[in-house]
Amino acid sequence: MKKIITRIDEFLADTKTKPVTAPPKPGTKPNPPGIAPTTRPSVDPRPLAAKDVVNRFMEELKNAKQSIKFDVEKLKKIYGK
Repeated sequence: MKKIITRIDEFLADTKTKPVTAPPKPGTKPNPPGIAPTTRPSVDPRPLAAKDVVNRFMEELKNAKQSIKFDVEKLKKIYGK
């Protein structure tokens, strides 16, 4: 009988030492962990190739076997700022 009483006492002693956690509030969910920002290496953007395009255009005009006719005003209207 003494064994049973000691086991009951131990059981009661264990339940008193356990911390009681509050139940979650209804309708709330725990927030998921945030997404870590991706670190990307810094790279200098390529400069605009406007000079290369102009140089290539001038070379093509020089190397053309026929004369090329184009309307500069129309080109300015379409591609100008």
